[in-house]
Amino acid sequence: MFHASKRSQLARSRFRVLDDHLGASLEALTDRRSVLRGAAGLAATALATALTGSVAHANSTTFPISIDPTQLVYRYFVIPGVTSGWTDSRTVQTFNLAPGQYSFQVASGYYADFTFTVTSTGTVDFATSFNSFLSGRGTTTLRIDGLVVTLDARYLSGSGVLLVAPHTNDDWISYKTVRMVPASYYSVQQGSGDVANFSFKLGVDGKWSYSAALDVSSGGFLAGSGTSTLTFFGYPLLIDARDAGGTGVTVQPIWGNLFSTTSVEYACLLPAQSFALQVRSGVVSTATFSLSPSGAFAVSPSSTSLIALDKFDGLTRVRAIAAL
Repeated sequence: MFHASKRSQLARSRFRVLDDHLGASLEALTDRRSVLRGAAGLAATALATALTGSVAHANSTTFPISIDPTQLVYRYFVIPGVTSGWTDSRTVQTFNLAPGQYSFQVASGYYADFTFTVTSTGTVDFATSFNSFLSGRGTTTLRIDGLVVTLDARYLSGSGVLLVAPHTNDDWISYKTVRMVPASYYSVQQGSGDVANFSFKLGVDGKWSYSAALDVSSGGFLAGSGTSTLTFFGYPLLIDARDAGGTGVTVQPIWGNLFSTTSVEYACLLPAQSFALQVRSGVVSTATFSLSPSGAFAVSPSSTSLIALDKFDGLTRVRAIAAL
């Protein structure tokens, strides 16, 4: 009996030791889980801040907020950190938004020059300096009415200009009064996929501005700084493709530019990195050139055996010097 009692005491002692170790291990595991949960929470907050620019967005409370951009010229918009891609601007959209500050995009790569806030009570707020183009303060609907401005591209060859955003063929502008949001870095396309290599700004006051060197008064190609009408004059170019061996000529990728069957054409172009001559249907040649914002045309190094630049009656001329 004595030995059995001793064995029992030893067993109970070992169980107590194991129980103490197990308790300490569970306590340590609980502490590690708390640390991990804390780290995960900090990471989630950091991610929310990076995506939205406001720690308040990490708040689990959200409110249904409607965005009405239907008066704007753009077909699509993005709310960074909220929308997963381009969202249709032709209908009112509703999102569940946490209290915090939000931005607005109408083109890739930059934000419009305004923000709006969702308050802790689930209503919309924004700076009074934005009153001329935003409305809905104190309600659950933000109306982005935009600024009334005019784009005049009637001097240009082709169909005019396209604001750099997802589009349809109906979005080319020759002359149009539209509603736009203020932004510091607008750009346009004169040809599909070929973004012009200059930018301009629309201020919160509804006035256009751009580098003074681009103004027609300085020999440039734009007019309308300080007004609500922006005019694109472009730079003139005479094209002579009579020695190209084709059936005519046009400049690509200018959208809507006609094919001249005389092989001679006059074009008015916005600065861009690359233009190409097309001298027969369905085939764009390898003869390319560029146009700088200062008005300097330059033949691409790979095309110097195909085309050349000179002057004709005061106009810059690009001339085919070989079959294209």
